[in-house]
Amino acid sequence: MCAKRNNTFSSDVTYGHNVLRETIRLAALEISGVESVCGRGVRCYIIGDTIDTDVYIEVNSEVSCSDIAFKVQDNIKKMVESMTDYKMGVINVNIISVKFVKH
Repeated sequence: MCAKRNNTFSSDVTYGHNVLRETIRLAALEISGVESVCGRGVRCYIIGDTIDTDVYIEVNSEVSCSDIAFKVQDNIKKMVESMTDYKMGVINVNIISVKFVKH
C-alpha cells in the first residue's frame, strides 16, 4: 500500500516467510557444484531487520566443500540484500551429502 505525500511515496513492504526461504534456496542453487537443497532445506530466523539462516545442501564430489560453502554464503548475502530491505546475519551452510559423479 502506497500513500503519496508531498511528491514522495511512503510505503511498507512485507515479505512472506516462504518468499525469503525461496530466495535463499535459489541463491544456493545458482552456485556451480551445488546439486540440491535437501534435508531440512532452508530455515530462516528474522530478528529485527536481520535474517539468520541455515541452508542444507548436497554438493558434487568434484568440488571443494569449503569453497562451495563460501560461495553459497556470499551469493545468499548478495541476493537477499539486493532484493529485500533485510541484512543477512549468520549464514550456516550445512553440507548434508556428496553426490558422486560417474565417469
